[in-house]
Amino acid sequence: MLEYYKEISYYLLRLTKDKDLARDLTQETYAKALEIDKKAEKTTIQKAYLYKIAYSLVIDKARKNKKISYTSFEEEQYSIPKKEYPEEILSDEKREQKLKKCISTLSKRNKQAFVLHVYKGLTRKEISEIMGISVNAVEKNITRATLKIKEQMKKEY
Repeated sequence: MLEYYKEISYYLLRLTKDKDLARDLTQETYAKALEIDKKAEKTTIQKAYLYKIAYSLVIDKARKNKKISYTSFEEEQYSIPKKEYPEEILSDEKREQKLKKCISTLSKRNKQAFVLHVYKGLTRKEISEIMGISVNAVEKNITRATLKIKEQMKKEY
């Protein structure tokens, strides 16, 4: 029975997170076990029974102190994000393919302005310098491209 002393002590330490309390509860566990063992004619205390006594003592102590430690499980924190589900990945890939198809149908100017703005992250002024057109014209090209893509994507979905 004493061969489980360290194991029971560690178990109680994990439950209580208090070294002194765990040590006291370990002694109480063995005291109860010996008390029960004296009543029996032969040694009947087993490892599982020691764990049961230890757990019961922790519960009793918590009830007396009215300090019940509660560990909540945050499902969102430990679950796979929805965007990583296989069906979501496939859906995103299909959506991206359709978007590329829609972009390919745009006029040369609309496509260039849209890609430089959305994919490259350039400002309208930078795009106007690259394309050699006014900032207003860049805005019109981006707007037209966006509207046309939205229209086509709605048809696809």
